[in-house]
Amino acid sequence: MESTNSMNYAGQSTNQENPLKKWVIILGVLSGILLCTTIYFARFAKPTMNKVYTEVETKNVELQSELDALLAEHERIKEQYGELSEQLSEKDSIIMAGAAEIEKLINSQADYNRIKKQLARLQNISQEYVKEMDKLYQENQALKEENQQVRASLEQEREVTRNMQQANDDLSQKISNAATFKAYNIKSAGYLVRNKGTEEPTEKANKVKRIKTTLMLGENSLIEPGPVNVYCRIAIPETGKVLTMGSGDTYSFVHNGQRLQYSCKTVVNYKGKAENITLNWNLMSDDKAIKGQYSVQIYTDDQFLGETYFTLR
Repeated sequence: MESTNSMNYAGQSTNQENPLKKWVIILGVLSGILLCTTIYFARFAKPTMNKVYTEVETKNVELQSELDALLAEHERIKEQYGELSEQLSEKDSIIMAGAAEIEKLINSQADYNRIKKQLARLQNISQEYVKEMDKLYQENQALKEENQQVRASLEQEREVTRNMQQANDDLSQKISNAATFKAYNIKSAGYLVRNKGTEEPTEKANKVKRIKTTLMLGENSLIEPGPVNVYCRIAIPETGKVLTMGSGDTYSFVHNGQRLQYSCKTVVNYKGKAENITLNWNLMSDDKAIKGQYSVQIYTDDQFLGETYFTLR
């Protein structure tokens, strides 16, 4: 009886140990699988991942190189055209904004095809920029050539105008020179005046009572007819003082901006024909002429007509 019970108990123990063996086997199998997986990835998966990483980096470098080349060419075009590029500043801003966006995509390792499409679009915009810049340059060159032609034409017209003005000035000067008075045979001398009014020339200072000056005002049809003032200035010997009938502006006239005293004057109604003119300076009854050489000058309001001399002894 006892031996039967012992066998039954032992049999129960054998049946309870079987699940543990099963788990040990399962864990052993799993460990083997994990080991094989680790060995596989160690030998085969890592090179594959490295290859993918290398390809991504290569593509990014390629994209970045294309972008850099595009920007370098864009800057070269801007520098080449100088101030003209300022007229396309809006398109320039679009290109720079597009480049910045592509730069972000490259740095974030975005989809290659997406970046490639945006880069192609940016290249098209850049090409349009170059075409528009060339067009602006050609238009600007044509405008410069047109302006040069206009300036050359204006300069020719100015030259013609200057020549015409010079010719007119020369003609006006000739006319002005021609339309001047000419005085001929200017003579001056001392005269003795008798009681009956008759006179005769004398060189004796103590007998002189009148200084007479005569001249001929020449014919000139270019001078407008009308009254002409003729002035005579008689300067006495040594001092050169001008004989005059009084001080102040009453017996004076203006010549070339300078006020001059005169000795005597006459008004001629000039009609373009030759005129004989006589100007007399009469000494006062108690005046005496002095010895020496006298200078006599003849003027109109606008001209100096000439000068003569005479001597009293």
